[in-house]
Amino acid sequence: MLLLRVLEPVSLPQDNDLVRTRLEHHQRRRAEDMFPGAINDGLDPMTHAELQYGGMKCRILGTFFLQDGKLRLGSDIENFMTLSRLRAYKPTREALATIVNHINPEVLQKSKEEALKSGFKGMPSPIELGTVRYTSTDRMHRRLPADLVTVQIQPTDFLARRTAVLGMTRTGKSNTVKTTVSAVALAAMQDGIKVGQLIFDINGEYANANHQDDDSSIAKVFDKLTVRYLALETPGFEDLRTNFYQESQQGLGLIQSLFRSDKQPYSGQDLEAFLESTLEEPDDTAVSEHTRWKRHRAVFQCLLFRAGYPVPTGFRVEVPTATALVKQVNAWGAAQTPPVTPVVPVQAMVPVDEAVDWFELLRRVNLSLKKIQKAANQTVVGIKSSTPGNSWVDAMLEAYLNMLARESSRELPVGGWRAIQKYIPYHSPRRSADVTEEILAHIDAGKIVILDLSAGPVEIRKVLSKRIAARIFDRQMGIMNEGKMPQNLVIYVEEAHNLIGKGADLTDTWPRLAKEGAKAKIAFVYATQEPSSVHPNILANTENWFVTYLNNDDELKTLAKFYDFKDFIGSLKAAQDVGFARIKTLSSPFVIPTQIRRFTPEDITQRIAAIEAKRAEAK
Repeated sequence: MLLLRVLEPVSLPQDNDLVRTRLEHHQRRRAEDMFPGAINDGLDPMTHAELQYGGMKCRILGTFFLQDGKLRLGSDIENFMTLSRLRAYKPTREALATIVNHINPEVLQKSKEEALKSGFKGMPSPIELGTVRYTSTDRMHRRLPADLVTVQIQPTDFLARRTAVLGMTRTGKSNTVKTTVSAVALAAMQDGIKVGQLIFDINGEYANANHQDDDSSIAKVFDKLTVRYLALETPGFEDLRTNFYQESQQGLGLIQSLFRSDKQPYSGQDLEAFLESTLEEPDDTAVSEHTRWKRHRAVFQCLLFRAGYPVPTGFRVEVPTATALVKQVNAWGAAQTPPVTPVVPVQAMVPVDEAVDWFELLRRVNLSLKKIQKAANQTVVGIKSSTPGNSWVDAMLEAYLNMLARESSRELPVGGWRAIQKYIPYHSPRRSADVTEEILAHIDAGKIVILDLSAGPVEIRKVLSKRIAARIFDRQMGIMNEGKMPQNLVIYVEEAHNLIGKGADLTDTWPRLAKEGAKAKIAFVYATQEPSSVHPNILANTENWFVTYLNNDDELKTLAKFYDFKDFIGSLKAAQDVGFARIKTLSSPFVIPTQIRRFTPEDITQRIAAIEAKRAEAK
């Protein structure tokens, strides 16, 4: 049985003769033949019958055949019979459902094996995304509810794969993503599986209720399953920002990224050293390196205080109070004219303002000792370290101290901590742990995490999103490289052309996530209006496609290169119906025109209640 897709009407070889016959007939018509309802419109029965024939252009999608008692679909034709032996049928209801949802047995078996390897107890339930829709004009084939045929996709097609959601604004991209998020969550709930989902919500439409979704949202419908983050203090949202005092390495990295993307008036040798530095904690078994890291971290925290970053309640800085250090400071004070008594911390953990005073004093002592040593033709080291001939103030610490004092080592004024004041809005004094690790914990628990990027500084979209994505990718790849099975998770990204555009370096975070994340159990869903602007390597490796209306020939030309989307180019350019998509999934051998199910909060709430009731009954 050959599977055909009807593309368009087409001329028959004898059409010119038929048209000439029609014209001649109408020229000879009599008045009595022109009233409505005239039998055969005045033509003799044979001629009228001949004029009714027409042709349809079709594409052969494959051949259905039985093998070992199982239905299979081949991608070509093995045999072709003469016209007298052929019959054409339009499938409806059960037959149509079998065709559009058909998966060859070996493909289904492979999907089951992948599901078991991923920790599933069995084959996950199919995800219902919508119903078959042939054309924009759906008066006949979708007239009755019984005529609607459900389109399903296998969760294993979706998980650990790349999915493109393409289309113009207001044609159903967001609805498709919401429906997909809901379908994945419901399938996971039904089968008792944990599948974490992370949404980079550029416009806040997934985290917040809006009129398009009956004043509801993903967060409201899945209230027990959803965690929302925002870069502002807002009720109902977790803080997306980082506590720079607690997470110094993350804070420094964010400041460095933001500074490089800005046009700042500040420059200088110490600032450059600051921007190239790192506060990544070394192994504590390397005692000397770990001690130096503590000093750098402490001065960085003092820099934050001087720049006006709010200090967390009860926060204290660990300062150096080694006996040899204090001895050198006191000796310096005694040698001054008149002698001074330095204020030395009585304990290692002190308030930030006291730490600032202590480090500024250490800087003055260090520079003063250098001048004395230089004048005496001694080795210039300033404050001496425990290693003979070495300075206690290393190059990185010196740059940090100069930033704190806003003065170079040559006692010239510099911008110092003023260069980082602009980034105070990215700091959250109320956060006590790294937000990325917190997000990972929610994902591991199978929750839906929504990062609302619609509020706060614009730069947060690129910098914070990239940092979170990089950490997730590194974590998943690390687990995989250890020979373990990573957690299944799905990442959704809007306006993806800004992140994985044509000019993107494939070694950068987002392209790597899209290109290599699949092997680390990361499903990547990207939505965009401009498929031609997405990196071609990413498009070529995309397994699932959801395409709505596109009005640009360049975009359609790009799309026509993939699978059998060429058959739908005319329809995609003309049909602006919301939610009318053409879907191609990994397991499906051809594109299926589909009306995506509308995100309906009431329906989803009822399905959640049914699943919970079934669970309670099973217990």
